[in-house]
Amino acid sequence: MGLKRREFLQQAGRVLATIGISEALWLRLGDRYLQAIAQPTARKLALLVGVDKYPDSPLRGCVTDVELQRELLIYRFGFAPSDILTLTDAQATRENIETAFVTHLTQQAKPGDAVVFHFSGCGSRVSSIESPGKMQNSLVPADDVLPPTANGSVNDILEETLLHLVRSLATENAIAILDTSYSYPGYPKNGNFRIRCRPRATVGQPSLAELTFAEGLKSRPNLRSAAAVLTAAASSQFAAEQEWNGFSAGLFTYALTQTLWWATPANSFSISFSRAAGQVEQMAGLSQQPQIRNYDLTAAPAVNFGSLILNSPSADGAVTAVEDGGKTVQLWLGGLSPGVLESAGGSVFAVDSSEGVKLLLRGRTGLSAKAQVLDGIDRTDAQLAAGELVREQIRVLPRNIGLTVALDSGLERIERVDATSAFATVPQVSAVGKEQAADFRFGRVPETIVAQTQEAPQPALYQGRYGLFSLGQILIPDTEGDGGEAVKVAVQRLTPQLKALLAAKLLRLTANEESSRLKVRAVLATLVPQARAVAQRSPVRAGGDYRLEPLSVESEKSAKFDLLSVQNGSRIQYRLYNDGDRPVYFAVFCSDSAGRLSAIGAEGKDSESWKSRAIAPGENLSVPAAGALGWAVSGAIGLAVARIIFSESPFAQTLAAIEMQQARDAVSVVLSNPLNVARAVLEDLHAASIPSVQKVGISTDDLALDVGVWATLSFVYRVV
Repeated sequence: MGLKRREFLQQAGRVLATIGISEALWLRLGDRYLQAIAQPTARKLALLVGVDKYPDSPLRGCVTDVELQRELLIYRFGFAPSDILTLTDAQATRENIETAFVTHLTQQAKPGDAVVFHFSGCGSRVSSIESPGKMQNSLVPADDVLPPTANGSVNDILEETLLHLVRSLATENAIAILDTSYSYPGYPKNGNFRIRCRPRATVGQPSLAELTFAEGLKSRPNLRSAAAVLTAAASSQFAAEQEWNGFSAGLFTYALTQTLWWATPANSFSISFSRAAGQVEQMAGLSQQPQIRNYDLTAAPAVNFGSLILNSPSADGAVTAVEDGGKTVQLWLGGLSPGVLESAGGSVFAVDSSEGVKLLLRGRTGLSAKAQVLDGIDRTDAQLAAGELVREQIRVLPRNIGLTVALDSGLERIERVDATSAFATVPQVSAVGKEQAADFRFGRVPETIVAQTQEAPQPALYQGRYGLFSLGQILIPDTEGDGGEAVKVAVQRLTPQLKALLAAKLLRLTANEESSRLKVRAVLATLVPQARAVAQRSPVRAGGDYRLEPLSVESEKSAKFDLLSVQNGSRIQYRLYNDGDRPVYFAVFCSDSAGRLSAIGAEGKDSESWKSRAIAPGENLSVPAAGALGWAVSGAIGLAVARIIFSESPFAQTLAAIEMQQARDAVSVVLSNPLNVARAVLEDLHAASIPSVQKVGISTDDLALDVGVWATLSFVYRVV
């Protein structure tokens, strides 16, 4: 029985706010998405919409988002290309989107089928005719119009209409994904991020055609009482897109699709979603936090987790075309992390379904790449074909990886000239234009930030006060200079932190949780103020199914699936497990929000703590050692990252570099030259990989790292 109009509107109002839900309820709703796209027998339908070419607010990554979703659904979850309808740019008018939803999804979907709707583009807010003071969220189609007067109509699709469309489907295995935002903050960009919102305060009302279409939906019989929608951000936040090396994409869509390339039957959707949400927060901070919005939670059916089946292993990408008589292939690498994708050149991939076939990366454009077939198969019996999944095997990284810093658009021309010249004197650090892909931003510290740090700041303090920012325009702690300093002086002052941030970037490039097969795991536990295990990491492809005991009553009730939070002053410990059949060695690094890098030893001050110690098969140890007080969380409030690196070979060069550091306490050492240590880590992993690299038969002067001989497990947490 359909909902009464007043009840429906009341629920629609609730959809506009962030709704707190328990973990159990999230699993019921969130896993529906993964269950839907992983169904082995039911028909799978998708409508993917992306709009970049708006009349007055062009975007750059929405069509890429459509590609990201389409390739994921086809190659990872078995959607037939003919069952995926895409509408991009001029095709994505209001009428076309709503008509396509009805004809392609509503009229075809049967009970048990899987349905995915995706929209990437601008959002906005429009006033309600019934209640002019009430604003409604809306999606902006390609045929956006400027309202001529305060009471004019716009051509938007109401979010309420979309929810009616989802509720009209005959299947419960349906999900809508919206990579858009609604409240215009007053500026089209935030740092290097372009905001997906119509860049003006909307004063118009829905068009008569939109209202007529919505009324027709409401009168339909047998509307389902529940609809779930994944959104890139909360209603009051902005959703952003970013320029990477060679392409733009939505932060949320890229993170979500990337984590779903890695999904395995043992993973619930909450794992993939929380990883994606964590990736977004690392880039955008608290200004963008992915959400779920839905109607009528109590009516949502439970999901049978045992029926959640993925027919293929986790992957980094797929073969999209075979060329030159089987000698070369085209690849889609949607599962690779952005950093690895940007740095990898000459890397080797293995074809999952063809034993012994290796692909050597020869070139890349955006997420597409061309590869040479290294080890051929008997082409009289079998051929590589489009759709074959590939996984990373040898990661090749240049030895001269650098740090790029974008110059803020607010700098004067002479400041940009001086900054470019100053950054050129810092080894492996370079300045780039404001629109180019970068790691950080350099610019003036806004007066609002200065005012927060000065009781009564003088006007002169605002002049020439420079700092380093994230791409989302968040000030990196301890990078703010004094008032009146010259640009070149500021860059010189920042040089030690730039080197530390480059070291963190190098360590980040060792992350291979999705591709390593090393049977290891790590548990993050707090000792003070409360002793409990809070998180666990293990390689996706290692084949283990490890489960922690319930973390706590509080965490089970939590409505958040973003990053962990750890109180400043807490003491933590990492428990390292070797579940394989050979010894493994380890190194543990922690970096705070200011970029300071520390290494944590196993036992204490004595030099034995820093020697390369092995964990025997089936054994485990704690870092710092069991019985110790743990490692004190300290430093600036913000995001901190711990990286536990396991290897089949000792960390000889790494530990030698750590031994040269002077500032050391009972369990850790703050690295005075972190760049040397990070480079040593890469060299150690390169040395451990030499036998397997030689076996594959490639020769390179760069770093060649076999993902099978090491595993880097990362814990990202918010220090509060």
